[in-house]
Amino acid sequence: MKKIYFILATASLLFSGCNKLLDELPDNQVEIQTAEDVRKLLVNAYSINNNAVLNEYSSDNIGDYGPSVYTWGLISGQLAYWQPVQEYFDNDGLYYNWQSYYNAINHANKALEAIQELGGGSEFNAAKGEALLARAYAHFELANTFCLAYNPTTSSTDLGIPYMLHTEKELSPKYPRGTVAQVYDLIDKDIQAGLPLIDDNYYETPKYHFNKRAANAFAARFYLYYQQWQKALNYANEVLTTNNATTLNLLRNWEDFRDTSKAGTVTQGSRALYYTNENIDANLLVLPVYSQIAIKFYSRDYRYNHNTLIAGQETVEAPNVWDPEGKSGDYGYGYAFYWFEPIRDRNANTNIVLFDKFPTLREGTSYNKSIMVPFTTDETLLVRAEAKIHLKQYASAVEDLNMWTSKFIQQTTITVNGQTYSSRNTATQQQIIDFYKDANMRYSTADAPTQKKTLHPSFTIENDGIQENLLHYLLQCRRVLTLGDGLRWQDVKRYGIEVVRYRCDLSDRDRNYPAATLPVNDPRRAIQLPDVAIRSGMQPNPR
Repeated sequence: MKKIYFILATASLLFSGCNKLLDELPDNQVEIQTAEDVRKLLVNAYSINNNAVLNEYSSDNIGDYGPSVYTWGLISGQLAYWQPVQEYFDNDGLYYNWQSYYNAINHANKALEAIQELGGGSEFNAAKGEALLARAYAHFELANTFCLAYNPTTSSTDLGIPYMLHTEKELSPKYPRGTVAQVYDLIDKDIQAGLPLIDDNYYETPKYHFNKRAANAFAARFYLYYQQWQKALNYANEVLTTNNATTLNLLRNWEDFRDTSKAGTVTQGSRALYYTNENIDANLLVLPVYSQIAIKFYSRDYRYNHNTLIAGQETVEAPNVWDPEGKSGDYGYGYAFYWFEPIRDRNANTNIVLFDKFPTLREGTSYNKSIMVPFTTDETLLVRAEAKIHLKQYASAVEDLNMWTSKFIQQTTITVNGQTYSSRNTATQQQIIDFYKDANMRYSTADAPTQKKTLHPSFTIENDGIQENLLHYLLQCRRVLTLGDGLRWQDVKRYGIEVVRYRCDLSDRDRNYPAATLPVNDPRRAIQLPDVAIRSGMQPNPR
């Protein structure tokens, strides 16, 4: 049997806290002899850090509660105001994200090289498929963070990130960044080569790997960002089927979050364990990460977070198609229209509204860990709905949107000061259009924010009175569903949405004012590379 030895970086080195990149190659070797050895190697082909915090804090989901309240370190404010980030050694920061995604890529490449050296063969097909998908996904996440959104006009010159097709063979290699177009082309090639090889029977714990549904969900999201609408639709159908009854059953049963015997109480961390449970059919890929996303950024950073002012003007407390008067979050009614009740904490020094999605785990280590769910059936359904809107399959897109809201929104009535208000968990196409018409909802401005943003995408929006209004609703559904996940930042970039950072008025906590603006074509929409990468000779993002 041919034996292959590969040098592997260890977690202890990755988390050593040193203030520079590894200055010598690690000397531990792993022997690869069989397909099973390759499978074990691929456990490390997934990043142990996550870019959700980087992306979420850059988006319009975050408000500034003012300088008189507590903030957790420098990174929150630097991200929120699109400044150079100087705090690199936070597990949710630039340095570890950059390192961890490329470490995952290196393991995927090691697996691919081992397969080739061992002669390939059908017994390696599933491992090869997973390695290609994992490599594509890690590059996709790096591009989403450190590059501009895909644009068919400018991506041939917009800076990309180094696409690693081989393991690192030298100590201090110099890699060109290439372009966004080149990165997307290589991701496309890896998906096309790898996805047909994915085999769910190959895994002991499929939800922690690119199983078939997770791989197709990734492909659907990638091709949506790539503006290849039909491909996005096709891959979403592979996850959801084309039978509405089947699709509905694949979605998360949000009603469970009102059942304390299943989901626990409305206290932070309780429902997060249920939300991320690998046995939930809606969770397609589950990844453990080193992160303080829950206990630091979203709950203890009292200055920079998703607060009641943002919630009331633009998200879960604002008027929505399902809550036209915007009453669910008012008057202490406990978000009665939402099955998944947000946690709301507001006093003189705290103003936070969050969905309890991210558990905090320690498990005998000093590092805080959490669990992320990068792909769900619900988000994939909204990917499909968006693709259909672009393809002008409006009626079918509305069906998809209604399937999601029928599970996410509780159809009920509340009474406020003698007046009754009812939610609706489905809507007709005309009701959606009427809700977003200028006569009912004006476009957001810096001084008068609403959820209806002026859109400046690199693709054409039809001037038919339908497509744009459906897109506004689709984007709002995505914004609410993915709150905290970081995906709103990608939607902001894809649709050319101006971001206004609102700061709370210290003399009146019920008011905020625009403190800074990120214009549509601002190069800061590509987060700057970590300083260690720039110091090593890599071209920085323009500023």
